[in-house]
Amino acid sequence: MTRIRNKTKTVLEMGTYEMRLLMLESASAGEIRLAKCLSTDTPKDFVASTFIEFPIMDPDPIKKAVGSLIKESKLAYENCMVLMPDHSALIDLLVTPPRYSKKEMDEVVKEDFEPIMPLPIENWHISQSTIGAWEDDEIVLALAVIKNNLLEAGGLVQRSGLNPTVMDINFLNVANLAEDYLTNSNNKGKNICLIHLGHESTSVGVFFDGQLRALQNRPIGAYDFTKQISKHFHVPESEADQFKRNEIFFLPESSPEQEGLYNFTVIKNTFANLTREIFGAIESYLTKFREFSIHEIIISGGGANFENIAVALSTNLNTKVKCISEIYELYVNGSPVDATEKNALAAACGCFLRE
Repeated sequence: MTRIRNKTKTVLEMGTYEMRLLMLESASAGEIRLAKCLSTDTPKDFVASTFIEFPIMDPDPIKKAVGSLIKESKLAYENCMVLMPDHSALIDLLVTPPRYSKKEMDEVVKEDFEPIMPLPIENWHISQSTIGAWEDDEIVLALAVIKNNLLEAGGLVQRSGLNPTVMDINFLNVANLAEDYLTNSNNKGKNICLIHLGHESTSVGVFFDGQLRALQNRPIGAYDFTKQISKHFHVPESEADQFKRNEIFFLPESSPEQEGLYNFTVIKNTFANLTREIFGAIESYLTKFREFSIHEIIISGGGANFENIAVALSTNLNTKVKCISEIYELYVNGSPVDATEKNALAAACGCFLRE
């Protein structure tokens, strides 16, 4: 079972689509109760990236957006956890001999990261931790973030009125939220894939007996569907977003008619790219760990709210797919929220289950 310590009481999620401020009432495995949940659109001046050393083009609109959330929440200056998009960090999952010293492990991590870093390695903050074992080896998770990105975003939050004590990425906190489900006795011996469908990227992780064994971030997200709809129908992206929410692109049941659905033909190539990226990440895991199948997929994030996308993914990936909204309860100011909010808020809610 998940051990709840509730160290985190306030979370600021700096997404590339929305910024959200969450204040905790109580948290337990499978149930989160929020005192407040506020949101605002993310200014275009915020660009989270592993390629841009200074992601905030103009700090004033972002400071104003964060400041508006703090003012509305009536929060005094206090500690908070800041969530950054998954694509703001480079991710590496290594299988290494347990005999490595810290110095040797540092060298191995640097050797893995350096070829894929667009900036010199001294520009990066690298963190690593052992998260489990496989046979006689250790599984090590390493993250690399451009130092200036951390300093710039953290400093902006601090100047806006909160004290950022921890900065993390979305996927790891979705995993916190799902931990109780992943470690349930009913799932013992199963390979369960957790997919966070973000605005600009998609993270694919595979768990065995609740232990993370593989994790990749792929450069495709919900925004790619919006761009394609906008381009095809010659409408602004704001209208394309509404169209995506209100019209049918995926049928509620697997059917040959899906291929002939006009709206689906508009986004078919984008969906095929998404499916291909997910399949590639899963195939890499199956090959590396000599496994044969994925027993279940759980999807989270705003992209999971593309109506019936779970059905289409299930058909294309040939396994059961469910939304994370099915495995936890969420209340804001005492009232239950709908599935779309639960999917979108999964990462931020998982922060409150952080040990």
